[in-house]
Amino acid sequence: MYPFGSIVLARFPFTDLSASKVRPALVVSRENERRADLVLAFITSNVTATTEDALLLQPSQQNGLKAPSLVRFDKIVTLERRIIAGKIGDAEQDFLRAAAPIFLRVFGFPQS
Repeated sequence: MYPFGSIVLARFPFTDLSASKVRPALVVSRENERRADLVLAFITSNVTATTEDALLLQPSQQNGLKAPSLVRFDKIVTLERRIIAGKIGDAEQDFLRAAAPIFLRVFGFPQS
């Protein structure tokens, strides 16, 4: 339903858990029928917040974004699928390939 690379709308919690906001997010987990949860990376249209832990994603018909946005691989959440408001698109394969080393670096995995 929401495979790896999907861009969805979800209620994303603030890091201090004081509130949450519906925003786009990139699905960074694989579908698995044993799991009711998805792992998501935060997407923001605040492109001035550029960090080495983020990658710019330009809007397209395929991904459904309305403005240039940063996928923040240092802002990750695990949510139940039922919390997802819907799918707006899919990240392009070129973007996902470019994102892999950033994602791995954020979590300390060696890069091959």
